[in-house]
Amino acid sequence: MNKLTLLPIILALAACSKPAVPDTPLEAMARRTCMNTIEARATNPKSIAYLSGTPSLVTRGPDGQMDISIKLSAKNESGTAVTMLATCKLSADGKTLVDIAVKDTR
Repeated sequence: MNKLTLLPIILALAACSKPAVPDTPLEAMARRTCMNTIEARATNPKSIAYLSGTPSLVTRGPDGQMDISIKLSAKNESGTAVTMLATCKLSADGKTLVDIAVKDTR
């Protein structure tokens, strides 16, 4: 297929994607709290790379607590890079971590 034929298709697909919704200041604070916890507990904190292609999901529970899921890559104990999904549960003000769960997404 001709490269010039692909250009309009690519541009059309790019125009169909939804624009990212900006974080509220509260969501940004909660996300930073979660990221700080991830970095503090990581085996190799300098190896952490947050995967920007997948936006982190922020939801609110019925009790006002915030749930945030962040996809990241980091090196494990043996130095192998692993992709993971961290899910943080934070207080309604976004400042206090209630729970964190990290699972390997290989």
